[in-house]
Amino acid sequence: MYNSSEIRCLFVILLMAGYWVTEAIPVPITSMIPVVLFPIFGIMNTTETVNCYMNDPIIVFMGGLILAFATEHCNLHMRIALIVMKIVGCSHSKLLGGLCTVTTFISMWIANAAATAMMVPIVFAVLYELERQGLGKVFHVIIDPNEPDADPELKPTNVTKAYFLAAAYASTFGGTGTLVGTPTNLVFKGIYEYTFPEADPITFGNWIAACFPQMAINTFILWIHLRIAYLGFLRPKSKDAEAAKIGPEGEKIANQVIIEKLKEIGPMSFHETIVSILFLTCIFLWIFRAPGFIIGWAELITDVEIKDSTPVMLICLLMLYIPRDPDFIYSWSRDPEKRPWGPSEGLITWNMIQRKMPWRLIFLLGGGFAISKGSNKSCLAMKIGHLLLPLKHLHPISLLCIVLLFIGTLTEITSNVGTANIVIPIVAHMSTAMKVHPLYLMVPSTIMCSYGFRLPVSTPPNAIVSIAAHIRTPMLIVGGFLPAIYTLLIQIVTFPLLGTLVFGTDKFPEWAEKKVALSSDEHCN
Repeated sequence: MYNSSEIRCLFVILLMAGYWVTEAIPVPITSMIPVVLFPIFGIMNTTETVNCYMNDPIIVFMGGLILAFATEHCNLHMRIALIVMKIVGCSHSKLLGGLCTVTTFISMWIANAAATAMMVPIVFAVLYELERQGLGKVFHVIIDPNEPDADPELKPTNVTKAYFLAAAYASTFGGTGTLVGTPTNLVFKGIYEYTFPEADPITFGNWIAACFPQMAINTFILWIHLRIAYLGFLRPKSKDAEAAKIGPEGEKIANQVIIEKLKEIGPMSFHETIVSILFLTCIFLWIFRAPGFIIGWAELITDVEIKDSTPVMLICLLMLYIPRDPDFIYSWSRDPEKRPWGPSEGLITWNMIQRKMPWRLIFLLGGGFAISKGSNKSCLAMKIGHLLLPLKHLHPISLLCIVLLFIGTLTEITSNVGTANIVIPIVAHMSTAMKVHPLYLMVPSTIMCSYGFRLPVSTPPNAIVSIAAHIRTPMLIVGGFLPAIYTLLIQIVTFPLLGTLVFGTDKFPEWAEKKVALSSDEHCN
């Protein structure tokens, strides 16, 4: 019993989980443990194991990051943020709404941490200028009377907390809106398509259709929640409401700060224009590769299966090939003065990709896919799924609530990607064992892996704002308590309906039935 393949696989997973949580050895090195132990323990051969470290979801992740790097390199993301905040208005309430909206949108396409870090200097610029004009404070400065020479403690005001919590939480919500928004989504895609090879693959379009509504609702509720908790909304006579009033003069000052920053980045350049065109082209290719309601472009050009990594790599190659400066159009000009004297670098360069690419995260994704494949091959995930069979008597909504509550608690103290790597394979096999459509539990579980709000270690955006705005852990716990509750409720309310419309989760599919029969007959007895 203790020398079975599932026990050996469980040992490897527990070993990796322990190292991931404690970081006793570097995370990327921990992620490579399956390459050594899976073949030695007879779980999977070396070729099967190493193939987990470079596959379609990982290429999509790398391509999405390259698009994000190009957007940051040309400052397009900053322009979008400033224009949106200028349009929505410059009272604290309107600015907060604009911050939530633009951070959510940008985080759909670039890393959550990058979206948050981008908003930090914008928020500080507005708040400090208002403080300079006598229209509020950014921090309360507290000096210890027992140590007057020590550095004073900076305690953020409620207005400051509202802005920075908005930046952190909105970026977390935005990451769930697209497949490339956060690595946990791609972990799900890889695990789902390996576990259920006969199922229709998860496309960019159907993910947006199923997950965009909950993202938008959560962002709107976040705006209302922060206004009530920190800006005195519905409490007009409170101190918070008084502190949040900046009047027409304050709105004018905030608007002027945004206009000045727009002037600093200048008119839209050729670089920004081409990057934005290529970015939109990539989104179009993703959505219409195989949309379902019409014949996709991939089906028109070939009978060979084309996945999401193909269009994103096409765009990345074009970004490396197309020059960032338009001087090349004068290469054959009769006027020697107009001819370029040397080559122009591309829209993005390999040096930049090499420098900014989070290679450790790519290893982590690969390690997660190896765990998933190993737990399937060894039947560990199915055995754990069968152990949870007593839960099948629960109503599906109750089952969904229990699973999401467990994952939401776990992801507060562990890595989001690590949580997804360990939990999603178990959820997949639990679903088939209980004759529930796998996507009914897997998609909400994936989204909940990203929803950590109450600790600085829960997500990188939380860590960024806790350091930048001196938001202590108790403040973060208080601020994130309600988002942790209402995000779970939104999942329970919205996904059963959206899942039925987009994925047909109201019925147990034939391909899942075949998976159960195949596993039982072949090697999982």
